[in-house]
Amino acid sequence: MPGSAFFAVDVGGSAIKSGLVVDGEVEELAREPVEPELDGLVAQLSRLVSGRTDWGLSIAGLVDAERGSVRYAANLPLRDTRLAELLRPRPRVFVNDLVAATVGEADGGTLALLQVGTGIAGRFARDGAVASAQPYAGEVGHLRFRDDGLACRCGKQGCAEAYGSWGGIIDRFTAAGRPASTPVELLEQAATDDWAAEVVRDALEAIGFAAAALVAAWDPGTLRLGGGVAAAWGETLLLAVRAGLDERLLPDLAAGTTVVLARLGDAAPLLGLAALAD
Repeated sequence: MPGSAFFAVDVGGSAIKSGLVVDGEVEELAREPVEPELDGLVAQLSRLVSGRTDWGLSIAGLVDAERGSVRYAANLPLRDTRLAELLRPRPRVFVNDLVAATVGEADGGTLALLQVGTGIAGRFARDGAVASAQPYAGEVGHLRFRDDGLACRCGKQGCAEAYGSWGGIIDRFTAAGRPASTPVELLEQAATDDWAAEVVRDALEAIGFAAAALVAAWDPGTLRLGGGVAAAWGETLLLAVRAGLDERLLPDLAAGTTVVLARLGDAAPLLGLAALAD
């Protein structure tokens, strides 16, 4: 209905974004750090939706919408957690955050979205809709990028996410005994610091690897790169992903794929939740 409002909340690996979606626009967009423990997260969500009667939730994890649960989240304290049952009122829409973001970015069109932030994952939308799939679909960040590689937060080794996601990069800072920086600062440091340059090279190669897997599976025509790392690294990441596609894919498939940055930023999953609620 024209003028109707829908409150949307997106829980990422490190931050919660929320806002009121009215007539296809996000109002009162807010962002805050995510609480690291389950009780704190439930209290945080309850505070955000206090007084709301109609709202939706997306979350960075393997969501079982029918059960209202999160089966697993690599960067959140959720393991077979019936999260929806702990919230009042229950969310009317409850989906994986990348599903919501892909619907929002697609805006009725066809594309693939690779989200590069605390983690790495991708999804495909055709005519604005994400195909129904099992909860583990799209986890291209957990493809093995290097044999006997770095430990990933998922418990395995060598995942693309261990190299290319900001969560994985922070773990490398910790292992090296270095103070963590920001994605922008790391890129600047790479110009003069050999360790930082190696971390950035690994990350760009891992993201290009994940992007190639997503494009090979879906042939989307357009690949958009979203998330905090993508926004911070901009043209550097675009060039690296373009090179990754050219190196790994059939020539016609690579040439037929346009690679661009995502347009909507934090608003994408919020707009997607509102669209899914219609």
